[in-house]
Amino acid sequence: MSIVEDLGAQVRAASDDLPLGQLAVALERFGLAAERLRWVRQESANPMGVPELSSAVEYAESAGYALRVAQEQLTAYLAMIGLAADDSPAPHTTRERRPAHDAPRGATPPETATVPPTPAAAPRWWAVRVAELTGGGSVSGEPDEAIADSNELLRRVVHEVRAGDRERLRVELGRAHADVGLGLAALAPPLLRELAGEFLGHPPRAEDLPRLRQALDSRTRDLLPGLPAPVVETLLARVCRMPPPRRDDPEQPHAADSAVTAGVLTGVLLDRLGRELATPPERERRTDDARTRQAAVDGQRRAAANHDRQTDAEWGRRAAVIGQQAVSRQRPAAAGRRGGPLPAEGRSGAPGIKRPSSRRDADG
Repeated sequence: MSIVEDLGAQVRAASDDLPLGQLAVALERFGLAAERLRWVRQESANPMGVPELSSAVEYAESAGYALRVAQEQLTAYLAMIGLAADDSPAPHTTRERRPAHDAPRGATPPETATVPPTPAAAPRWWAVRVAELTGGGSVSGEPDEAIADSNELLRRVVHEVRAGDRERLRVELGRAHADVGLGLAALAPPLLRELAGEFLGHPPRAEDLPRLRQALDSRTRDLLPGLPAPVVETLLARVCRMPPPRRDDPEQPHAADSAVTAGVLTGVLLDRLGRELATPPERERRTDDARTRQAAVDGQRRAAANHDRQTDAEWGRRAAVIGQQAVSRQRPAAAGRRGGPLPAEGRSGAPGIKRPSSRRDADG
């Protein structure tokens, strides 16, 4: 076995060891758990772990996208070093050349073996899916190396969404590398929740889902006419920290759908708010400021709770002291009643007051 074949075997083994199957099982179990919690929450206002479960599903889906991209790149690497799917070298066929004068004069000249033309490069699956979602033609050409990360791609997507140019949106999305495009699925959801809170005036809740759907669904579908129906609903449900809706279709959603839709929704929300997309340092600063404000609010709540507990303890202590004083005053009175009436007590029961014997005594 040559060095190249040995390297190909190791790359193929690494590709086969990627835990795509285990991740699919985990996503299926997450779906079952979300389905059960959906029914339980109908009888209770307690979130009962639904936000945490939604975040776990987002992370698992992002991990699945990354694993698929890694597997695709490993396969492309094997093709570049000349190995087929079974790690064997790709066959090389050479055209046999014969001199023309070797054949007899009256013989029919043999047919020249035609070399099949080199197959054209296979279209990139990311660009094909972007074209399907945007309802346009195929995206030709190589990926744009200027789109180096998901932040740059999100900036371009937001610009085209705010301009309302679906053709340019298709071009910008289709020119990105698959791993850069799939990065939108991890970059956009936290920004979506922040923008939705700014749009609503408070953190998104379950009862805000119809309002967000009414504000964002129509514009998003104008830009993505080929988008499956449940994708927008699923993303908005996660923004509101709700379990995703039940899917009647057994087919798994495409890996690019959630990433593309999250980027477009971000642009639509920014357009509704009349804002530009903040730069990554500015977003980090806003996130730190929000965490600082939240920490201050939590500190005030804890201080108020401690003050309430101290006040309750003080009132409890005072009530206990008053109760002890009342008991101590009642003990001598009870002892006097057991020993007989006091000397100054008259028939009226009022102690220390002498009742007058006649009206003249009463008049003085």
